[in-house]
Amino acid sequence: MYQERYWRELDQLKVHVYYLERYLEKTVSIDRNINMFLALTSNASIAGWVIWQEYSFFWGTAIAISQAINAIKIFLPYSKRLKSLQGLTNDLESLFLSMESKWFDVSEGALTGEQIHKLHMGYKEKRRQLIQKYLGTTPLPENSKMMDKAKKSAQFYFQNFYVF
Repeated sequence: MYQERYWRELDQLKVHVYYLERYLEKTVSIDRNINMFLALTSNASIAGWVIWQEYSFFWGTAIAISQAINAIKIFLPYSKRLKSLQGLTNDLESLFLSMESKWFDVSEGALTGEQIHKLHMGYKEKRRQLIQKYLGTTPLPENSKMMDKAKKSAQFYFQNFYVF
């Protein structure tokens, strides 16, 4: 019974690691696209203004829009989320590796039910602390497609390394 609980926690932790990795990739992509848009819009608008002065209203509007986006960018969640996800993903992967290394003792019956329970609760608490540390009171918006992919990746991982 305690072995099953430990295994389910190990499985869920791996799912969360994969989920957060995917979330990080998506966040990096969005942040990069915003920055590239701002850089290209500003530079192209200035160059266009110099070359085609008869369209100065268009170029001025493009510059104004890019400046407005640049001004509100600090209020968008992507830059802050990027930093949080980088740290959280690394720390949860380390926690997973630590938990996975203890799986041998758990699965081979080297630990009592009480020891497995304490070990399991310790990992759950550490995961809670990491999530609180990096995300605090601003949880990630749920993305069911990424969660489905993360579950499939975790399932593939365990099928490859743990044959049952």
